[in-house]
Amino acid sequence: MDGQIVNAVTEWDTASFGGGYDGLNDLADAEFSGAIKTASTWAFMLNGNVIGVVDGSLSAFDGADGTAYEAPDPSLPLLYTMQTGDSEKQAEYYTNDTAISEADDTLSSGNFTGYIKLSENVHSGDYYIVYYGGRSMSVAFVGNSRQLFTGDEAFERANDEIGIYRVYAADIDVVDIPETERNTAAAADTGISIDNTPDTDSGAADDGSATTPVPDDDGSTATTGGQPTDASETATNGGGASESTGGEPDATTAAGGAADDSTATASTESTTPDRPPAPPSEPAETTQSTGDTAGGRAANGGSGETQTAGGSATAEASGNANRFSEESEWQNTTTIPSLDPDEEATSSRGQTGDGQQLTQRSPQSSGADSDGQLSRKQLRNRLEDAEAVMEKAEKRHKELIEARDTARQERDEAREERDAAQEKIDELETKLAEAETEIEQLESQLAEAEEAAEAAAEAEPTPSAAAAADVDSGHTLDPVSALEGTSLFVRYDSKGAATLDTAHEGGAAPDELSENLRIDSHTTFETEGLTVDGDPFDEFLENRIEVAFADWIVRDLLYDIQGTGTQSGMRRIYDAIPKIDRIELRGTVELGTDEDDEPIELPYDLIVRDKHGNPLFVATFEESKEAVGGDVVEEVIQDGSEIRQREQEFVAGFSVTTSYFEPGALEAAEDATSGGFLSRSRGKSFVSLSRKRGFHLCLVDRIEDGFDLRVPEL
Repeated sequence: MDGQIVNAVTEWDTASFGGGYDGLNDLADAEFSGAIKTASTWAFMLNGNVIGVVDGSLSAFDGADGTAYEAPDPSLPLLYTMQTGDSEKQAEYYTNDTAISEADDTLSSGNFTGYIKLSENVHSGDYYIVYYGGRSMSVAFVGNSRQLFTGDEAFERANDEIGIYRVYAADIDVVDIPETERNTAAAADTGISIDNTPDTDSGAADDGSATTPVPDDDGSTATTGGQPTDASETATNGGGASESTGGEPDATTAAGGAADDSTATASTESTTPDRPPAPPSEPAETTQSTGDTAGGRAANGGSGETQTAGGSATAEASGNANRFSEESEWQNTTTIPSLDPDEEATSSRGQTGDGQQLTQRSPQSSGADSDGQLSRKQLRNRLEDAEAVMEKAEKRHKELIEARDTARQERDEAREERDAAQEKIDELETKLAEAETEIEQLESQLAEAEEAAEAAAEAEPTPSAAAAADVDSGHTLDPVSALEGTSLFVRYDSKGAATLDTAHEGGAAPDELSENLRIDSHTTFETEGLTVDGDPFDEFLENRIEVAFADWIVRDLLYDIQGTGTQSGMRRIYDAIPKIDRIELRGTVELGTDEDDEPIELPYDLIVRDKHGNPLFVATFEESKEAVGGDVVEEVIQDGSEIRQREQEFVAGFSVTTSYFEPGALEAAEDATSGGFLSRSRGKSFVSLSRKRGFHLCLVDRIEDGFDLRVPEL
């Protein structure tokens, strides 16, 4: 089995497993959901049913010990069974073209069995929606720690993601657990045989139904099965009606009735598994006319009553076999039947299954008149079924008409877009021709300039020309150019020692982290012999406030949050620090293009990015003696809001000063982070943009060498 699945399963809590088939039957009785391992063979169970066996067969559990792992959610064994079994990719979509919710509606309405996987081009985690007969359960593994989310929260997270997802069809076959001598003895003690047929002395009848794992509409699972028949139906099986009417059958009749009962039992044993792989089965039919007919036969003679009971049992066993066959076929549906598996099964049995049972039963047991004519009640029932089918067809017809109209509208809109695109192409071709003409002119000018440069090279350079050549050679740079070409990287001497991840989990002391962590610099230019403002490049970089701030973010802020116990209020910043990979000096954050296709960029003194290049933090620095006013803070809020609208990983904007913040700046921060309904539940100094979007606003001052977080206060 796949190693990642094995690692995930073995982290589940263990459950009691006695070993062998007896142990599997105990788990089935407890409606266990999870995985069981013996030797190299795995079995997955959902709600007490074995739904898949991997790397072997169920016989590997015969008399063998093993370990049972209880799933934290019933969706997991169903998903892993599909992933380790035969699954087939059916489609691939981009979320911006077809949303997860749209695909979910289509698959749910089609009784689909399989799963959706959303992971490609998604950086936050892996998302799954598992379908069993159209009913779904959602699973999400988020972050580097693969935190588990299920249910509505997992579905909402998947629906909010942007990426490529695939649809896989899968087959689920419920595997019967063999009965053992212990279970047979236990069944005998209770008066019930192992073939689900009631003891003839118990005076009760069993409909032979069994449970099957079927997800509920809310994403959980439930077991379904047949309902026991009522007293009137019990009376027509096994000769019970003769005793209730006081009639005593003669020896010949009793023998015939026993033979019929034997035939019914044998038929049930051969066609009814212990746990049939099926959706909810129908309760047994009971009608007043059947009871009256049975009572009438008992009064007219015991022989006729016994013969009718035996024939009815045989027909009922045959009907059960047909029903299990139909339900097993439904179970592995991977195309698009109807919305509700129970409703579809009931409808199909009402239209075809009942008709088949009518041909197997005698006219008396089916409620028909002696001449074969249907009763008024049966006609009414059939009329109601027909009206329901008609209503469903009319609804479907209306949906198809609406879909057709929508398709026509989309076609017209596409044609308009095509015409507009053609106009744009013509315009661009004109601009291209103009650009080609301009290029020819520039090439001519360049050739003239090269000729002039060759002539000048023959003359001796003046002192000013030598200085200019020295600048071009890269031996000196101005501070802005030096910072623009420099980036810092977070690296470790050993990945096995203290890292930001282990510090985040409370497993590393500050001195251990500092000893193992490095902040390396990378430049787009040669630094050997380079001076900036008269200082060697390394000294210039070491004394910059940007480098000192980056060191504080990486080495100190996480421990400051831990030490003050504010992990909850600062959760987004706290969880983002271990993701830091690169710190860009004097960089820009891109926000797309404007109406002229010109890039929209926001410049910052420092941008902290993850390994995928997503901006996590941005910072601006005010290095002056003047205090910072409210206009500077409002600009940080406005620009941060623009970034958060486009970048999901963005969590904080910093304003850093070497002076202090005026009251107007603090009031601007308070107004942006404390007002509104949504902001009350988000965290410290949090700017809420919508129910799911926002970022932390942080004001930091540097009076001496260190940095002090003024807003929010820790």
